[in-house]
Amino acid sequence: MEKYFAGIDAGTTGTTVMIFDRDGNVMSSGYSEYRTKHPHPGWVDQDMHELWDGLCAAAKQATSRFRGDLSRIVSIGVSSQRGSFVPVDENWEPLIDAIVWSDGRATRETQWINDEIGSDEYCRITGLNPSSLWVYPKLKWLKDQRPEVYDRTWKIVNGHEWILHRLGSTELFANPSALNYNGMFDITTLDYAPELFDRAGLDIDLMPPIVHELRPVGEVSAAGALATGFAEGTVLAPGGGDQQCAAVGSGVNKAGMAELSLGTAAVMVAQLDEAPDMVANLDGGVSFGAHAIPHRWDMEGTAHAAGAVLRWWRDTYGQPEVAAAEALDVSPYELISLEASHAPVGSDGLLFFPFFNSQANPHFHDNARGGMLGLTQIHTRKHAARAVLEGVIYELRMAVEAMEGALGRPFDTIRLSGGGAKSVFWTQMQADIYGRRVERLKVSECAVLGAAILGGVGSGELTDVDSAIDAMVHTHGFVDPDMEAHAVYSDYFEIFEKAFLALVEADVYNDLAKVNTRHSGED
Repeated sequence: MEKYFAGIDAGTTGTTVMIFDRDGNVMSSGYSEYRTKHPHPGWVDQDMHELWDGLCAAAKQATSRFRGDLSRIVSIGVSSQRGSFVPVDENWEPLIDAIVWSDGRATRETQWINDEIGSDEYCRITGLNPSSLWVYPKLKWLKDQRPEVYDRTWKIVNGHEWILHRLGSTELFANPSALNYNGMFDITTLDYAPELFDRAGLDIDLMPPIVHELRPVGEVSAAGALATGFAEGTVLAPGGGDQQCAAVGSGVNKAGMAELSLGTAAVMVAQLDEAPDMVANLDGGVSFGAHAIPHRWDMEGTAHAAGAVLRWWRDTYGQPEVAAAEALDVSPYELISLEASHAPVGSDGLLFFPFFNSQANPHFHDNARGGMLGLTQIHTRKHAARAVLEGVIYELRMAVEAMEGALGRPFDTIRLSGGGAKSVFWTQMQADIYGRRVERLKVSECAVLGAAILGGVGSGELTDVDSAIDAMVHTHGFVDPDMEAHAVYSDYFEIFEKAFLALVEADVYNDLAKVNTRHSGED
């Protein structure tokens, strides 16, 4: 009798739930959005109960649309945003809203890392450059600025553990790949680095114990079944961090392969078979961490606002496309891309900087912010829409080049996943801007598929990750770059990067942050 595997990807702005068969075919799916909160410039909070309600709505869609026997769903694997965390009491009740990965409040604490530990030493230990986006400086911020919350905290958990607990797991644990953005790991052991906790005066006992192997961590409870529609008793198993799950779901299980996911953020992940040499990679601008496949490593490049930028454009300036899309029963993003396609390559010199929450790889500037350059009276909505799309990929090109520098050669293939991979227009634009062949996947929501694969292996129903990838991950083939367009893009990219670095060198972003803090009422 056929058996099925469910995956849940609880992202920053929405949850996707899918059910797959053994061949990786999608049997049903559901999606629900939720919000983040922005109480001060650079701050990003999230109500975990709103996230749970959105997850349950997506799960109810997927389970109600599933035409098979729900009891034949063997397992549920969970993928979640990394670097978001919430302090909870002994009943797992959040003491405050979760602090989201893209939150940049801990700039003073990040400077403390640079001053007291040193950038090179921190990078050598963790595989990460110091950044206010990691949990480590934010946890120090919580201890120093909200001691009444810190003192009441039983454990610090992220969405991965909290969601599995709400579904029915009673085990306290954390998966290493779900903690890659915590910034408190020893990159060689993929476990907590006690010296970092000691230096910051943080209590390591607040952290859940690390579980490296793929195995069951519980079953769907009666309450979890009622909330989601899944059958009571369905095996729960860790998936991992969202991008590590996406690497599995895109088949990135060999060195030289990379996956690039365009979701709320954009993250590029490539596998490493052994721990990286951090002495050789201190200045490369690349992040290193745990793969979702046990006992393997990965390297990453990130743009912290990608789909979030397009969503901002939709909500702020895209009212005509939203109205037309509703009338035509299509996605407004399709119409935004259609309008952008009528502008020329390079948008007639209009450059858009997508640094809504900082610039990550390779320059790690916490206070970098977005903007436009080159605006003239000839520019129209179509130019602006295209410039927004191009700007996101220009930032990603910086990460691609840094990661290929760490690898020592171009990638054999870059596989595209996430919501942005559904767009043929944006896919071609990526090939053209990178000057690299890219691959589209039959299931573009790779984090969900990867979570389902990892959950199936954890349940024992699937033998191992590599064989499951062979059976369940399928591609549409390559998209080749237009090298004439690539030459145009390269000219504009050079100016894009030069302008960004000039603002960094002149300390403009830091000065703007100081003025914002002075006038925002931030405490």
